[in-house]
Amino acid sequence: MTAVEGVRTRIVDGPHRWGRLDVRPVGRTMWETRTLVVYPPGTDRHERLLLRLAHAWPLAGVVVAGAATVAWTSAPVLGALVGFALYALGFLVLRSMTRRLRPLVRSLTVTTFHGSGRPEVHGQVHLFAVSLDALSAFEDALRAGRVDAVAFEAAWGHVWNALPAR
Repeated sequence: MTAVEGVRTRIVDGPHRWGRLDVRPVGRTMWETRTLVVYPPGTDRHERLLLRLAHAWPLAGVVVAGAATVAWTSAPVLGALVGFALYALGFLVLRSMTRRLRPLVRSLTVTTFHGSGRPEVHGQVHLFAVSLDALSAFEDALRAGRVDAVAFEAAWGHVWNALPAR
């Protein structure tokens, strides 16, 4: 695999096959949030790409809409309308393309409040930690060739089943 293929694979697939880990560090509100998002087992590369695009579209769409608006400098009102239309169209298209998958995605959020002397943790911390550890360990083992794709997907399915459905 060349370096370009590795970068392209990382962009398309994301850091994990099984989903993603979103971490929002402590801010002014003194809350830290960690969310484990697990795609349904068997989610293929194309489906992962669509789910990643749908997740990133609120920010990426602003960039696309802004670029479209700037490109129409001769007619700023028309440019703004085109930018807004592209932004809305992106939501509609991605929502339609992920309609079947989105309800199957499972997530678990753990929040920590750091404002009162010692941290207050809210959520299913043990399930979160065990799930993330299992997914990470099996993913590392798959990359190292210690387990095959079937064993990895079985572990992924076990974690997905353990997480609460929406």
